[in-house]
Amino acid sequence: MPTLRRLIQNATNAVLPIESVPETRMPIRRQSRLVSDAELTELLARFEAGTTVDENRVLHFHHLDSGELERILPDAFEADPGFTGRQLRYLLREALWTSRKNGPLTNDALLSEARRIARLRLSQPPRRYAMWTKFRARQMAFASSFRLSWNEVSFQSASDLPVYMQQDEYFLNGYGDVDPRMPIFFGYLITRCDARDEENAVARMLDATDIVMALFNMYEMRGRWAKGNERWAEGKLWHGPYHFVFEGRRFLGGEHVWFNSEFDEEAWGVHPIDMPAVLRFIPQVRAALAALTVHPLRGVLVRVLRLMQNAMGSRDQSYSLLRYWSALEQLYGDPQAREKNYTRIIQRAAFAEHDPLIARWKLGHISRVRNEYVHARDHDDDLRVMAQYLRMLLTRHVHYLMLHAPNVRSHAHWLEIVDLPSDEALLRERKDVIDMRLAIISQGRRQGEADVPSD
Repeated sequence: MPTLRRLIQNATNAVLPIESVPETRMPIRRQSRLVSDAELTELLARFEAGTTVDENRVLHFHHLDSGELERILPDAFEADPGFTGRQLRYLLREALWTSRKNGPLTNDALLSEARRIARLRLSQPPRRYAMWTKFRARQMAFASSFRLSWNEVSFQSASDLPVYMQQDEYFLNGYGDVDPRMPIFFGYLITRCDARDEENAVARMLDATDIVMALFNMYEMRGRWAKGNERWAEGKLWHGPYHFVFEGRRFLGGEHVWFNSEFDEEAWGVHPIDMPAVLRFIPQVRAALAALTVHPLRGVLVRVLRLMQNAMGSRDQSYSLLRYWSALEQLYGDPQAREKNYTRIIQRAAFAEHDPLIARWKLGHISRVRNEYVHARDHDDDLRVMAQYLRMLLTRHVHYLMLHAPNVRSHAHWLEIVDLPSDEALLRERKDVIDMRLAIISQGRRQGEADVPSD
C-alpha cells in the first residue's frame, strides 16, 4: 500500500509531431545544467560496458547497479509536469533498456526513445477521479461548507459523504484494519480532477491540497506566535490518516488506499480549528489562489508554499526549520547555481525588513542551525522561535509577491530587484541618474532624426 507522498503537479499537454514542437514544449528535455552532455555520454558508455544483450534481446547486467542508476538518470532530463517522479524513473529506465538493445547507446538515441514513450503516455485519454480524507475542523455539521479550485482540481468540504463514497471498516492484508470513520467527530475534504491514471490523479489532488492548506495555514497564523511550550504542529490543517480514491463512482479499494504515515491521532485532536473560523479565511485563500494561477512566479511560489506546508504540518521542529529554510532558498537562491550562496540569500531575504541588520543576524543564526539540524532536539526552544520567525518572514514576502507585485516578470527579475541597494537615498540618486540618461538618449535620438536630410 503506497504511503502518502508529496508528488509533482500534473498537467497534460497536446501531443504533436516532434519536428513541429520547440524543445521547450517537448515532453522530455535534456537538463544540461545539472548533467553535461559529456557526463551523460560517459554514464551511458559505462552502462553499455556493464551490460550485454543476448540473441533473444534479453539484457544482462554484469558490474553495474541498475537500481542506483535509475535514481540518478532523471537528473539529466526535464519532464512534462504530467509525469510524477516515479513515472519519470520508470519511463527513462524503459527508454534506456530499449536503446541499449537497439544500440548504439547515445544521448540522442536515449532522448528520442524517451520522447516516443512519453508521447504515448501523454496521449492516454483522461478519466474522472475523486478522493476524500478527513478534514481537521470541528462543528462542520453546524456551519456552511466551502468550494475552491486550483490547477483544475476542485475542493469541497462536507459534514457527510455522498452515499457512493461511504465505506465501512475493513481489513487490508499486510497492513491491518482500515477504519474510514476515524478520527470521529470530524467531516471531510473531497477533491476531484481529470487525469490519465490513478497515480497522476492522486499526485495532482495531493499537491493541490498542499497548496490550499499552505495558504490557509499561512493566513490563519499570520502575525501570530505560538506559545513556547507547544509541542504540536503550528498549522491547523494537515492531511488526514487515509485518502480514499474513486474512479468515477467506483471505489478503488484494496491497495488503492493512500495513507499518511506521519498521522498522529493524539496530535490531530489537540486544538483543532472550528469550521466557522475556517470559513473566515476562505476568501483570502480564494483570492490568493486566483492570483497564483496567473502569476509570473507561479512555479517558484508553488514550491515555496509546498515547503511551508511541510513545515507547518510537522511536529518535528528541526524538520520544520529545514523546510522553511529550503523555502527561503527557493525564493532567494540563484536557480542556475550548482551551489547555494547562503550569504547572498540572507542579504536578499533581509532587504525589506524593518531592521535589516538584525534580520541578517537572525537568518545567519538560522543558517547555522539548519546546517547542524541533525544534532538538534525538539526540547530546544530556539528551534521553535527561529522557525516561527522564518515562517512569518516568508509569509510577508509570499503574500506581497502574490498580491502586490504584478509587475515582477520572472524570478530573475525579482532577484534583480532585491539585489539593488537597500539605502533609499542611494536608490533615489540612481533613479535620478537613470532618468537623466534616458532623457539624454531620447533627446539625442530626436536630434539625430532632425539632422537626417529629407528627400
